[in-house]
Amino acid sequence: MTQVWDDTLKRLIMANPQDFVSMVIDEARYLGDMATELKNWTRHADVAMSIELFGEKMVLDLEIQSTQDDTMGQRLLEYNVLATREHNCRVISCVIYLREEENIVESPLIWALPNGIEILRFRFINYKMWEIPATKILESGLVGLYPLLPLAEEGKQHQIIDQMVDHIVAAKQWHLLSLGHVIAGLVFTEETDHEFLQRRFAVFKSILEESWVYQDIEKKGLEKGIKQGLEQGREQGLEQGLEQGREQALESYRQTISQIVEARFPTMTDWVHQQLLTLTDLATLQKVSVLVSLAKNSDEARLAVLNAVESKQSIQH
Repeated sequence: MTQVWDDTLKRLIMANPQDFVSMVIDEARYLGDMATELKNWTRHADVAMSIELFGEKMVLDLEIQSTQDDTMGQRLLEYNVLATREHNCRVISCVIYLREEENIVESPLIWALPNGIEILRFRFINYKMWEIPATKILESGLVGLYPLLPLAEEGKQHQIIDQMVDHIVAAKQWHLLSLGHVIAGLVFTEETDHEFLQRRFAVFKSILEESWVYQDIEKKGLEKGIKQGLEQGREQGLEQGLEQGREQALESYRQTISQIVEARFPTMTDWVHQQLLTLTDLATLQKVSVLVSLAKNSDEARLAVLNAVESKQSIQH
C-alpha cells in the first residue's frame, strides 16, 4: 500500500512541479528535474528538482511519507550533505507527510555532546497534509495541489471532492482529475463513499480511461516485468528471459490489481488474490485492472474478476 501512495504522489508532483515548489517556498521558481540518485553515493531522493531562489540556483529534495520514519532526520541530512557536494549548491530538504502519524521527526535535527554542547543543527521542512486546511489549498490557486484535498484538514468530505473536481475541470487539467480520483479512492474507505466517488467521476469515465495516469499505472507492471526478464535473458538465454519477463509482468499486474482492491474494496482482497492466481493472460489482467479501477461498487469489481475467470475456464473447455 505504501508503494501506491508514493507512486501516485510522485506522478502528481512531476505533473505540476512548479505548484509543489511554490507550496514549499513561494518565491522559488522551478527550473527542471534532476536525477534522484547521486552519482557516487548510495543515496537517492524521492523527487529532486533544480530551482531558483533569490537569483541563486538550488536543489529541492522532496521526500514523500505515508508512514512515520524514525530515521527521517538523518536520511535528509545525509542526502543534503552529499547532494551539496555533488551539485555544489544549497539543498533544501522537505518531507510531505500524507497520513496522520504520531512521533514524526521534527525539525531541527540536533546532535549534542553529553554536556549539552551542540555539534550539529540541521533544519528541514515538514508538510503534514492533515494540518493544512482544505480551504487554504483551494484559495492558493495552485491547481496542481488540488488532488491533495482529500488528505487536507477537513478534506474528507463529499463537498470538498465536489470542489476539487469542479476546479480541476474548469482548469481543463484532466490528468489531475485522474490523480485526484486515485487519491480520493485511497482516502475514502467506506462503501457509501466509494459509491459517491464513482457517481461523481462517472461522467468523466472516457477521459479517465484515456488519461496518461491510468495508462501509466496499467503499463507499469508489464514494462517492469519485461525489463527484468530481458536483463536476466542476457545471462540465461533470450527465450528463457522473455518467459521470466512474462511471468514477472503477470505478477506485477496481479499486485497492482490487489492494491487497487485493497484500497477501494478491502473486504474483497483475499478473494480477489486467489482468483487472480488463475489468470495467466496479460491482456486479461490489463482489462481487469481497468475495470476494477472504474468499478462503481464492490459488486461491479467482483463481476469484472468473475467474468475474467469464467472466460478463461470456457476457453479451456
